[in-house]
Amino acid sequence: MSTTPRPRRGRPPKTSLEDLVDKAIELMAAEPDRPLSLNALARAAGITPMAIYRYAADRDELLQAVAERLLGDLNPKIPDADWETQLSAWAFAMRDYFLKNPALFTILGWQQHVARPWLSQLAGLARILQRAGLKGRALADAVQWVSSTIISAVYMEIAARRSGSRVSASDLRSLPEEDAALMAEVVQHLKQKSARAVFTDCVERILIIIKGS
Repeated sequence: MSTTPRPRRGRPPKTSLEDLVDKAIELMAAEPDRPLSLNALARAAGITPMAIYRYAADRDELLQAVAERLLGDLNPKIPDADWETQLSAWAFAMRDYFLKNPALFTILGWQQHVARPWLSQLAGLARILQRAGLKGRALADAVQWVSSTIISAVYMEIAARRSGSRVSASDLRSLPEEDAALMAEVVQHLKQKSARAVFTDCVERILIIIKGS
């Protein structure tokens, strides 16, 4: 007797854009380092890849909907204070949110698009940097640099947590003697700092550079 499953008959399973967004977020949570695959999403939803376009006009609309859901609760509380305090608040709000939602790194932008909710966060950053006296090209460069630096720092913190990477004595012994002595001193100092302290240093250096610009 054949055990090959028969193709399903009748109407395809009912779904909606909201259902697809739910499935997409489940997939991204399971594999936060991998970009969302429409083929995998279709399999999870029990539909064909082309059937996705019954619910979203194109890939961009689908990804924007996912980004809206993932970033919807990111509402940094920016105090009514000087720009330095505001920038620090923005940076730590990003850190806290991305640490809780690491899949966000794969949905901030794709091809020639930026997720609309992330663009709104960058607009908030731009307003803070305007208060620091930046405008025109200097403002544009600062928005790119500050956002990239903050997000990169958070990403490295997440990567270190996952890998549990530590520099061992054997790692140091593999270096030339002069380099090993130098790095032993560096590692000894870094061991005394928490991840939050490292991030705080990063933010403080950003503030120093902007003040001096």
